[in-house]
Amino acid sequence: MAKRSALRGYLLEEALAWLLRHSGYRLLVDASQDRTELTGSGGTLRVRGRGAVHQVDVLGEFAFTPAFSLPVRLFLEAKHYREPCRLEVVRNAHGVLHDVNENFMDHGGTRPRRRFQYTYALFSANGFTPEAQRYALAHQISLVDLSGESFTQGPGECLDHPVLGC
Repeated sequence: MAKRSALRGYLLEEALAWLLRHSGYRLLVDASQDRTELTGSGGTLRVRGRGAVHQVDVLGEFAFTPAFSLPVRLFLEAKHYREPCRLEVVRNAHGVLHDVNENFMDHGGTRPRRRFQYTYALFSANGFTPEAQRYALAHQISLVDLSGESFTQGPGECLDHPVLGC
């Protein structure tokens, strides 16, 4: 039987996938969608970086590629900790982002391969420490604090959300 905290984390990931899918992104959920860049399946998707392979909660590719740009892929990471996310979480996001954006050679080959511009957004149920916020701002990591007033539900209000329900 799943623990309550694991279930909350899973529901948050599903809500983020719904949000991404309805915001102009194509969800990437299986390695068959991009055998060069992705590995894994069955709920465990990983992205190849220059130095390592990285697990991702939700990954989407923007449907439109602006002129003179690389196709945009967005990592969404869901954190449902009891306390605010600390600097280490944001540092890890920065490391992942740097590693996957540096991966420009075909594994085993000598030719450059198709590249993407990866971006990263961290969603936290209980916010972020000031140090984590400063680091994220300096390294262009998006932070979304779900404990803020904008995301709370007042008495008698309905979220009207197909994943989270009312």
